[in-house]
Amino acid sequence: MKEQAGGNLRIQLAQKERELYSIQKIGQALSNTLKLDDLLNLIMKEITEIMEAERSTLYIVDHQRNEIWSKIALKAEVREIRQKFGKGISGWVAETGGKLNIPDAYQDSRFDPSTDKRTGYRTRSILCIPVWEPLSSGAQRKMVGVIQVLNKKAGFFTDGDEGILEAIASQVAIAISNAHLYQQLEKKFREIDLLYEFEQQLSSEYDVREVFRQILDRTVRHQAGEFAAVAYPLNNQVNLISVSGSGQTDFRSIPATVYKEIYALSGGNMAAGELPPGEMKKLLPEVSEVQSLYAKIIPAEPAEEKRMPAIFVFQARSPELRETPDGDFQFLGMVEQKISRALELNALREALLKQERLSAVGQMMSTVVHDLRSPVNSIYGFMELLLEGDNTKEEREEYAQIIRMEIQSITNMTSEILDFAKGKTSIIPRKTAVKDILKRFIPETEQLFRQSKISFRSQGESQKLVYADVDKFTRVLYNIAKNAKEAMSNEGEFYFKIYDDNGKVVFELSDTGPGIPEEIRDRLFESFVTSGKKSGTGLGLAIVKKIVDDHRGEIEVKSEPGKGTIFYIKLPEYVQEHV
Repeated sequence: MKEQAGGNLRIQLAQKERELYSIQKIGQALSNTLKLDDLLNLIMKEITEIMEAERSTLYIVDHQRNEIWSKIALKAEVREIRQKFGKGISGWVAETGGKLNIPDAYQDSRFDPSTDKRTGYRTRSILCIPVWEPLSSGAQRKMVGVIQVLNKKAGFFTDGDEGILEAIASQVAIAISNAHLYQQLEKKFREIDLLYEFEQQLSSEYDVREVFRQILDRTVRHQAGEFAAVAYPLNNQVNLISVSGSGQTDFRSIPATVYKEIYALSGGNMAAGELPPGEMKKLLPEVSEVQSLYAKIIPAEPAEEKRMPAIFVFQARSPELRETPDGDFQFLGMVEQKISRALELNALREALLKQERLSAVGQMMSTVVHDLRSPVNSIYGFMELLLEGDNTKEEREEYAQIIRMEIQSITNMTSEILDFAKGKTSIIPRKTAVKDILKRFIPETEQLFRQSKISFRSQGESQKLVYADVDKFTRVLYNIAKNAKEAMSNEGEFYFKIYDDNGKVVFELSDTGPGIPEEIRDRLFESFVTSGKKSGTGLGLAIVKKIVDDHRGEIEVKSEPGKGTIFYIKLPEYVQEHV
């Protein structure tokens, strides 16, 4: 009896030593990784060796779907397998929470031999036990996994094997829980990174369609969804932007009547899952009735009462909406807020753009009125000369011709400014003698400075021909002279010089004004850049630059604070082509 008792004690001691060794070995293995996919392979490799079995499988319990799942390696591919509660040996354990030790699988009615028939594998003995969540007990116990071990190499599994596997299961439970926590933490970090990226996009990308495309694409990929979409009603139609799980993007318009019908069915306050997918298909034909749907109404801002709200839709791959974890709903809610912000910023930008357009129109009108003063003043001045009565016939004809040209200049000026605003080239160049340009420019400029204390001097001549639009080019010279007069406050000197230089005719215009401020010197010919002029709009020199460019000419400026400014305009001389 003593010898028998001693033998049993030694067996028990050996079993305990084996259990401790197994727990130590599996614990070391589990501490090497926190990723669940790697964990499954690592655990089963160690369990198979410790249990002296042919195969082992660790199933993770999915309570939302009433399934257990695992991943198995088949040749060169890794395949996920899923099994419903109650089906097969492992499914029975998952459903009941009991353990099974079966010496002969084919003698147990719960065994499903279909896998053996399909793969050619022969299952003999099975040991299958549940894995319980750490620190859970009693009715509150929650199963997190099922371990199934197949075919003991030396016969069938013993009570000692059961004890070892149960001891290992407690370690496995801790490892699975840690892996789940790691996955959740990793996902939260990814979500934080995504939300940060979305916020950056809102600040840097002004195209609302592109903002939506990027947000929807990243959301679908992060959530492993089927597709996501934003329906945004505007101007009696619905702008629809959708991105599929494969990355395909679709932009299209839908009649507003369809959207209004969906909005009415939702009661104007749609919550996740409240609207049947069949109704949503009217708005989004790609919606599947067997997949879960997250749809939310995004109300318009109070200031935009006439603007209808938008709808954000996300479709998951799971068959029931309630299967989507609460954390996913929270993330989708935050995505919804980013979409709302994008719509709000887009509305603000539209309002600002309208205001800027109105301002630009006002500036353009100011320029037109401002530029009209010069020819009107010129007409007024020559009309006074005509009324003096002591003019010769030649002088009266000269003054009348100038008046006609100024009236034509007014007509052309309005078209010129409007064409400039539209980016059009409107010059009509012809072969022209330089002296014909001077006949227009010199009298106009003399009249400009007549009522001021500015002395006007001109020097030089040119016998060259240029290819130019006389009316437009005269406006260039006159505009610079007018700017000089305003800059000098009606007191100073304006000097005009013309000369030929290496195949070009140079028009030099200088003044003794305060010079061009350094801060705008590099942007002098840009639109709306002005300085020191009460009525200046900053369009005059921009128009000058465009007209010179249209003539294939060059314009340069030199300026020194307190000493004045010099403009150099160079036109290529006209060369007669020989046939």
